[in-house]
Amino acid sequence: MTPEATMATVVLFHSALGLTGHLRQWADILEQDGHTVLTPDLFDGHTFTDLDAGVDHVDAEGVEHWVARARELTARVQGPRIYAGFSLGGAVAEILALTEPDAAGLVVMHGAISPAWFEIHEWPVDLVAQLHYAARDPWVDADDNAAFLELAGEACEEFVYPGEGHLFGFEGWHEYDEVASHDMYERVSEFLSEVDG
Repeated sequence: MTPEATMATVVLFHSALGLTGHLRQWADILEQDGHTVLTPDLFDGHTFTDLDAGVDHVDAEGVEHWVARARELTARVQGPRIYAGFSLGGAVAEILALTEPDAAGLVVMHGAISPAWFEIHEWPVDLVAQLHYAARDPWVDADDNAAFLELAGEACEEFVYPGEGHLFGFEGWHEYDEVASHDMYERVSEFLSEVDG
């Protein structure tokens, strides 16, 4: 008899806005798909309604601080996991997925960072990933995306959406794009099901 496969836990990280209702809505939808979803709060309850203010909060500490905080909050997660996140959360998810041995999948939404920032120069064996971003998003660094995709090679699917909205996947946010958000959800949902299956 073949042992039942262990389902992966989805660890979903928030953007620089903090753990807002937008993030919780995504978590709820993915849970309705049958996934176990964790939403670590890197900001300890603080949220922002202005992205610039949130980014200032992030920059005051630096990405390294938020990655370390994410490691603390996920230290007790057992078994395989899929790291995913939006903007800041995508960067955090990326670094954890590239350095944690139990990572099975990675979903980066709204732009990647160069793995070289964290002295990462090798893609983990068997790690599969997706990268999502808008074509004219001013927050996305093309060089960082290119460095991430070069390291990933065929292990990462890239999805580029029309427009310039950064957090276009957040319903109720001023950059929300219903069509692009739906398309991104469908692709993420299919990816999670394949990795989690």
